[in-house]
Amino acid sequence: MTFYENKPLSIDLPAQVELKVTETDPAIKGATAAAQYKPATLETGLKVTVPPHIAIGDVLVIGTAEGGKYVSRVK
Repeated sequence: MTFYENKPLSIDLPAQVELKVTETDPAIKGATAAAQYKPATLETGLKVTVPPHIAIGDVLVIGTAEGGKYVSRVK
């Protein structure tokens, strides 16, 4: 964060952050290999779309440059 006369002027976010899934639908067994996504809510309240294998408690890598999009699951 950059300050000027004790007032915040700008903030630099990291390119990616790791956040935990707090809410999502269960995985659908037998889902096809086609690109299917489901909604998920993260610990900050951010809502993103994720692949069907993502479950509650998973930690995800979220890209900050494009408004918070799913990148991958932390292994």
